[in-house]
Amino acid sequence: MFFLKKMKEHIPQFASFVAWCLMPNHFHWIVFVHKDRIEVENSHSMTSSHAMTNPQYPTKSRTFNCEIGILLRSYMRAIQKQEKITGSIFQQHTGIKPLVDEIKIEPSYWNTAFGTLINIPAGKSYLQTCIEYVHQNPVYSGLVKDASDWEYSSYRDFVGLRDEKLLDYELLKKEGLFPVTAIDSMTNSEINNVIIGIGSNIDAEKNIHEMLEILKSQVEVVRVSSFIKTKPIGIEDQSDFTNGAVKIKTRLNREELNILLKKIEDKMGRDRTAPKFGPRNIDLDIVVWNGEIVDDDYYTRDFLQKSVREIS
Repeated sequence: MFFLKKMKEHIPQFASFVAWCLMPNHFHWIVFVHKDRIEVENSHSMTSSHAMTNPQYPTKSRTFNCEIGILLRSYMRAIQKQEKITGSIFQQHTGIKPLVDEIKIEPSYWNTAFGTLINIPAGKSYLQTCIEYVHQNPVYSGLVKDASDWEYSSYRDFVGLRDEKLLDYELLKKEGLFPVTAIDSMTNSEINNVIIGIGSNIDAEKNIHEMLEILKSQVEVVRVSSFIKTKPIGIEDQSDFTNGAVKIKTRLNREELNILLKKIEDKMGRDRTAPKFGPRNIDLDIVVWNGEIVDDDYYTRDFLQKSVREIS
């Protein structure tokens, strides 16, 4: 997250992000460069007017490559301080390569230093293939089973599950590199206010905390209710449930959000073969959609009404 913060601080003044992925021991960026050099004030402590009237402190220019170096050094110093270590933490040179359709090498190399081969499928440009490769890196490395499970890449933004605001969506749309339905959901759709009911009776405190962390990475979490212990309904021979609710904001439509919630449940090991009212590690249901009650359970369960009222 700290490295991502540095990306936001240093890169947009030079380039737009087309795709990115942060891995445990390396990173990938695909950027569209708008400027390869910008003018900056001399690093001496002075006002702008002082700099203009004193030729010994001229304005200097800074290249994009230089700015990347500043980002990496800043990150390196923070890690050195945190870990109480010295010495470099990056390889000597950061590899940079132009990605254009005119490249005729086949199969194409993404980075010869790592020796990764990229074959270009028919009907796809070299750039499109590289974007897919960047997003699939965590899958290729065995870190996750699906690219959407990796938080530290732009894949979720590409498929409309998140709006990181780091990608240049208009550029991607113009170049035909972004699914139109996904970008439209990011740029044109209204923000939906939603309340989601939460339930768990298997290691409830741990599972609810883990679920909220996953949810925060996908949507904007506005408020979380207090949690209430309740007796099980239907099948009584099981542990008491911990119930509550969370209020979120999202550009996903109702169907897309339902899919996301089911995916979170699956990611956390929800057993869908178990009886409907049996034990579960996490249960997520949309209760309120833009002020409208959409779950009939609301009318029969006092604890759900209490949680909804608390965060409405």
